[in-house]
Amino acid sequence: MAETKVAVLLTISETNLTRAEKRFVSGEYDSAVFHASMAVESAANALILKLGGDEAKNHRAISGLAAVIKRVKPEWLAEGNIVQLISRGKKNQREVVYTRYPLKIAVDTPTAEACGILPSSLDSGCP
Repeated sequence: MAETKVAVLLTISETNLTRAEKRFVSGEYDSAVFHASMAVESAANALILKLGGDEAKNHRAISGLAAVIKRVKPEWLAEGNIVQLISRGKKNQREVVYTRYPLKIAVDTPTAEACGILPSSLDSGCP
């Protein structure tokens, strides 16, 4: 069962990464960030399962992965790349999961704030 779940999670990760790339190219930056974060989360959960842990259910897969590695494969922590990967993953996890408002990116289209989705005094020509 775990092997099947690992394969499914990796497929989901690949699908989300492809979606992130498409959204980025089309200028849908908030959607691109969402799909990229889901790709990372799915891949981290696949590795957690592969190492014998339980899948993270609260969008903190990188933190869960770090805990499983510390418990099951502590020798990996001696490798600088693993520590750096976890550190970057935790930072991105925190910034993406806990972001309260859409990313503000300079593009020629109205922002969610300008369209009245978020509180603002801006008035723009939103649909």
